[in-house]
Amino acid sequence: MLKEQIKNFAYEIGADLVGFGNVERSKNAPLMMSPQGLFPKCHTIIVMAIHHPDACIELGGERHPQEIGPYSIQYLMNARLDELSYRMAVKIEKMGFNAIPIAASNIWRYNQYKDLKAIFAPDVSHIYMAVVAGLADMGFNGLALTPEYGARNRFVTVLTDAVIEPDPLIPPGSLCDKCMLCRKNCPTKALEKEIDGENILKIDNYEYKFPKKNLWRCAWGEHFDLDLDLNIPEKVNESVILDTVRTHGLRAGEMGQCLKFCVPKKIRSFDKTYSRTPMRKLAVSLDESIESRKLADRIIASAYARGAEHVFIHTAEDLKAAGISIDTELQGAQSAVTLLINRAPDSDNKWQAECRTSFEFGARQLIDSACYDVTRELEELGFRSVMNIEKSGSHYAETGIKSTAYRILQTVPGIDISRVMANTVITRKKLSPRVTRPGSVTPPALKQTDLTDIIRNGALSYGADLCGVASVERIENISSQIRGFFEGQETLTATDKAKPFSSWVPEIKREKRDLAACNDYLPGAKSVIVIALRFTREVLEQATKPPAEAVGPYAFETYATNWIGKMVGVRIIKLLEQYGHKGMLVSDLMRTESFVANPRSWQEDLLSNRFAAVAAGMGALTDNGRVATPQFGIRQRFIAIVTDAELMPSPLLSTSDSTMCSKCEKYCVQACPTKAFSNNYIEFTCEGSKFRFLETDPIRCDWSKRYTLVPESGFGYLGSIVNEKPSANPSEAELDKALRKIDPIKKYRPVVAEPCVLKCPYALENLTLDK
Repeated sequence: MLKEQIKNFAYEIGADLVGFGNVERSKNAPLMMSPQGLFPKCHTIIVMAIHHPDACIELGGERHPQEIGPYSIQYLMNARLDELSYRMAVKIEKMGFNAIPIAASNIWRYNQYKDLKAIFAPDVSHIYMAVVAGLADMGFNGLALTPEYGARNRFVTVLTDAVIEPDPLIPPGSLCDKCMLCRKNCPTKALEKEIDGENILKIDNYEYKFPKKNLWRCAWGEHFDLDLDLNIPEKVNESVILDTVRTHGLRAGEMGQCLKFCVPKKIRSFDKTYSRTPMRKLAVSLDESIESRKLADRIIASAYARGAEHVFIHTAEDLKAAGISIDTELQGAQSAVTLLINRAPDSDNKWQAECRTSFEFGARQLIDSACYDVTRELEELGFRSVMNIEKSGSHYAETGIKSTAYRILQTVPGIDISRVMANTVITRKKLSPRVTRPGSVTPPALKQTDLTDIIRNGALSYGADLCGVASVERIENISSQIRGFFEGQETLTATDKAKPFSSWVPEIKREKRDLAACNDYLPGAKSVIVIALRFTREVLEQATKPPAEAVGPYAFETYATNWIGKMVGVRIIKLLEQYGHKGMLVSDLMRTESFVANPRSWQEDLLSNRFAAVAAGMGALTDNGRVATPQFGIRQRFIAIVTDAELMPSPLLSTSDSTMCSKCEKYCVQACPTKAFSNNYIEFTCEGSKFRFLETDPIRCDWSKRYTLVPESGFGYLGSIVNEKPSANPSEAELDKALRKIDPIKKYRPVVAEPCVLKCPYALENLTLDK
């Protein structure tokens, strides 16, 4: 029963495949990158897969591997896998078990680390775990091949202490027939040059064998974005990569040809008029003359359920009459499905502009994800479909793709394309036109309590773990008491002017904090909605601990809670709009937070929206400045939405006294590698409840968590050897000199696991509070 519950949930959140393996199958894995090393109590390995839409593979990189075209969907797939991993771990924790989610990609030890001899070593290999979970065989190209999709899948892993029956393994050699198209078409010759024997993956009584390639050579274009048309040396290593970056710069990401050309024999076919790539035979062929109307209706309904505000469908004929040919993007295209969401309003106000940035990040993820689902649903009906990604949060640069969506929307009366975010799925399926615009609807009048319940229930259904409401009066009262401690506080902001995989070239500014008020974000604001997304307990329990000494899951949940939180925030704003209200998505309400280094770029730290969370009755403050809640202690992230809706404030929570950390030995202070904490407390009250926390030096704190200049902040566990402690009064020149010492490759994917969080008892214990 447990297995089926988890499997069904995986499909509900978007997995195409799900498999289970027991931890004993990983007994031969290097301990530092194994499930048992990462989570010693692990019993079961859950692996989920999502499928590359076939047309995105078959048409991507057709002219050149670095002109990726529809393969840009790969970047979105990383984000979707991250969402699956996080949501599955949360689901398992809600079921009473422990779980550790693993990031989809890009958290690696590039070099050998202590006893771990592997390079480009993830916490665990999703490719290998797919075999362990009975989903895949290993191909000659080193990719995991499934019977359904061949190499056209990406995988993600969740580890749990729940005992679940494993699925049967796929015997080695079941799927790869050694056609060698991968080797023939590899532009770096990574499958024939610098081969150092065989990798042997031993699982139970099976041995899966494939060439042990030079990963530096393999990563030339796919990871380091170096020009594949250069003369690649006979020997490629880290120094060659760095020298080529300095000499030639970067070109673009590569579509891996080993993936593009890999289709198992049983499902392989060819149509050279369509693609030079083998095609995958589809399992379904739908007779459109007798299909149920439900099929198309369900696809449209699913797009709305994923957050799209409007869905438009155009036929190829209608678009051609308007001067738009979708056949050039997909041979035989019959229809285009365009999804959109309205943008946040433009503003010269800096606080509102920051809200717009956060909103548009979440909205872009929602729209692109909904298009990805539509693409897969159409393909499951037997119709090749394609979509593009113009920009991705998992890639540092624009993909260079011009979407068809905005050209299509220009043909729709009443649409201002500057006011919407959109994407389009082009498909061979014939769909009935749908170009009507919904008329204006008068929002229903609701009681304050009813609207509050609707918003809270909506937030929880979208993926928030907690939801509280604060009145603006509470927020402003707290602000008046703490403003003097923060207003004008100096920080050092360093921007890297160097290209990726090059040494830091810092541009450093000494700035002063400028605190914001609710009406700065939204004139006429009445309430603040605060949501929380948890960090799973076992992630904090195991972070940095031997044998794995992993910080990847902590860094992963740092950005996953932020990204998903913004997606949830966008949906709450759209729910407010249905009832005639406005909302602004706020990263940190009072702007007393900072950022932490992360493989997915700087992320707002866990101090964000702490005062809003206190005002919304969600918890109390610890000495280290985090909010501890009864549900999760300090292991959650808070996102705020300022609204003009007058909602019912949540009851405040307070401790039995004002010194909730009085029995602690100040482990947070002792653990801080840059001595950022002072002995001074900042205190305030809110409607009679007392709160306090230790004052910190933001420059010294950022030295550790934002700039990773001390190994204890977490970066040392990925092999960083930089250990630059700040002086008594760190200067711009001192920071500049220290940043230039960070490894030029490692700096691109930094990780942080804040010692003050990990050492806090409330990281693992929930808070007991009195209402």
